[in-house]
Amino acid sequence: MAHNNLMLVAQLSGLRILVLANRLGCDTELARSVHETLAAKLAKMIDAQRKILAAGRSRVAARGTEDEEDAFYDLHHYQTAYYETWLIEPIALLDDYLVDDLSREYFDFRTRDWHHRDGEVPIAVPVPREKLCGLAAIIAEIEDVSGARFSVENVYYSEAEAEAAWWESSGADPDEIFAVTEPVLS
Repeated sequence: MAHNNLMLVAQLSGLRILVLANRLGCDTELARSVHETLAAKLAKMIDAQRKILAAGRSRVAARGTEDEEDAFYDLHHYQTAYYETWLIEPIALLDDYLVDDLSREYFDFRTRDWHHRDGEVPIAVPVPREKLCGLAAIIAEIEDVSGARFSVENVYYSEAEAEAAWWESSGADPDEIFAVTEPVLS
């Protein structure tokens, strides 16, 4: 890997502590949930980096022995697993979705079923930065340090769900906005 794994463990550990400390100032369940999810993901990233470090030490210890090739493959396995898990696709911190463009299907994580994709469903709506209680800046720093990318999105599996969520977030009442009033005759 192009970066120092030990330094990455130290940086991710510090950022995990920062996430947990920042969680204490959260005023919404949404923000607390995203903080907890990110802290758990960081713990898994740290564990994966520790496995790479241990495999690297084993490879050094196995140099010149019959176990050298196995140690090389173990190190390669852990490095590849880290890359595939954390560096290819964005990591969902709120809702996740999976779309297969080839078959025009999507996977609904709530029902655990595949469905034909008729239009632009699922609809992923990013959570505004201000609703994350300061976590957006920490996520940006984690992305910069680790190379991983994170997404904080609400996923809706129908246009009706997305529209209902929009009305709820806007605080407006569609019945009031679209109310038909009788014209006043003078």
